[in-house]
Amino acid sequence: MATLVYLPGMGGNAGVSPALAQLDGFDVVIPAVPGFAGEAGFEAPADYLGWLVATWDALDASGALDDGPVPIVGASVGGMLAAELAALRPEVVSKLALLAPFGIADAANIGFDYYSVRGPDRLPHLFAKGVPEAFEQQFADRGEEEAPVARYLSDIATAALTWPIGDRGTAHRLHRIRCPKIVLMGGQDELLPPSVGDLWGGATVIDGAGHLIEWDCPDEVAAALRAFL
Repeated sequence: MATLVYLPGMGGNAGVSPALAQLDGFDVVIPAVPGFAGEAGFEAPADYLGWLVATWDALDASGALDDGPVPIVGASVGGMLAAELAALRPEVVSKLALLAPFGIADAANIGFDYYSVRGPDRLPHLFAKGVPEAFEQQFADRGEEEAPVARYLSDIATAALTWPIGDRGTAHRLHRIRCPKIVLMGGQDELLPPSVGDLWGGATVIDGAGHLIEWDCPDEVAAALRAFL
């Protein structure tokens, strides 16, 4: 079975998304990027380079690269990290799928500030079709007292990468991405308007999907990924 790496985004690691679960023939690996699982004691890296190194170390430690380069699906914040990986470590990425990626911003339409609302009110802004149960129960195993802490730490991780604006100059490194690439955007994305896709060189817009399109419209995203992969 072939390996496929998935880097989740805003909301943290809620497991394999329904879209990726439909990709028969792939073993989906989610590297343990610091903070995305709301682990106790998490402290964000001091700068963007620290984040990139931490992400790459997590990928190396996952064993996904043991047999050579792999396709990588990066969503949201994970899309930004995946794009940087393809640009700066091209030898490990065979194909790159970006789902509503951060890293490049449309200055004329910045989008909704996810961190402008209270923590408990944030998740609904990531979806157009209601919050999936996987996110509702994401940290339930931590217990009633620790679950909100885990959610807070997960938000700290994504905020460290995207606040106040999720533009890390990735546009200046796009020319370094040599592998096949696909970009999908959500038509009802509050955080990243579909116009951002043009800044990535063009994108397919999934109508009816919010920011985390692989959860909102799994069938459509799975079909696009299947054809691409």
